[in-house]
Amino acid sequence: MKRISKLLTMAVISGFFLNSCSSDDDNIDPQIEQPESTYADGLFVLNEGNSGGGSVTFIDNDLQNVENEIYQEMNADDDLGQYLQSIFFNDDYAYIVSNGSNMITIVDRYTFEYVDRIDSGLLSPRYGVIENGKIYISNQGNYEAPGVTEFDDFIAIIDLETLEVEKTIETNTVLEYIHEQDGMIYVQKAAFGGGNEIQVIDSNLDEIIKTIVTEETLNSFEIENGVLYALSSNKLEKIDLTTGDLLVEIDINSEAGSASNLKIEDDLIYYTIGNSVFMMDENAEMAPEEAIFSYTSNSDYGVMYGFEVEDDRIYIADGGDFSSNSFIEIYTNNGELIENIEVGVGPNGFYFND
Repeated sequence: MKRISKLLTMAVISGFFLNSCSSDDDNIDPQIEQPESTYADGLFVLNEGNSGGGSVTFIDNDLQNVENEIYQEMNADDDLGQYLQSIFFNDDYAYIVSNGSNMITIVDRYTFEYVDRIDSGLLSPRYGVIENGKIYISNQGNYEAPGVTEFDDFIAIIDLETLEVEKTIETNTVLEYIHEQDGMIYVQKAAFGGGNEIQVIDSNLDEIIKTIVTEETLNSFEIENGVLYALSSNKLEKIDLTTGDLLVEIDINSEAGSASNLKIEDDLIYYTIGNSVFMMDENAEMAPEEAIFSYTSNSDYGVMYGFEVEDDRIYIADGGDFSSNSFIEIYTNNGELIENIEVGVGPNGFYFND
């Protein structure tokens, strides 16, 4: 297996050589076709796909350049596997999690060329973070058979250099989102497993040191300024990250359905209910009654499948029918539609490559 550390060394040497030979644009021969800038300064849309595989779409920051299936374009003899779940970054690399194929594909985040792959020690991987020279991946396991471990539901801890699983932490809970904050790894028990817990792993010990319990079943959470924001279908809880004490709880009542997709950006809290987006101040003590906007969905599920907020823009992804291309929409944070863009099959997430 190739090692990222070796590749990085080669890349640095190559980059130094190229920079030293072409530091002035005037020295570039215009008759020789130069490599394109590729995928910096934009965002990736992760298209979950189906049993036939998933894909990634790149959109530049101006929303003018849209490229679908960029992995297939750069790596014609390979694919990303079934049911793409998430992406996370570290230095010059992007890590693409395939839930259906039990693997993580590592690519150069600026060219999307294949670098390496983790394809052992995982079972229904979901989300990942990198801290302290290690990759932490939530795994939901297999309910019908033990699979790669003697238990379901575990955190795989992977050495960042060797890409080998060096430890697993059994949780006995169905796992979902994972965040890193100040050397601690926060792992959410999934909503569909009845979860109202966030388990905290010390990245120095690689052990669960405490469990934060919420009053309601979680569907998403965020961490900002020492506060854990925990969203359930009908309540937002603000919890002191250090003590675990409940600071504030806000009731969310809507006939339209359950709240989900918690995001915090620039001191504003965003969440969704059905096809509607809501926003309130980070210090608010009451939920808003009116949505910023709503959109018309084509999804078989009738709700948006992906949601993100970044730099005063709101991004929504519609799952569609999971057999043909679907779309995303970008709005201002006042709810004005900026753009509707066709992407791949089952778009489920946005990842910004700044």
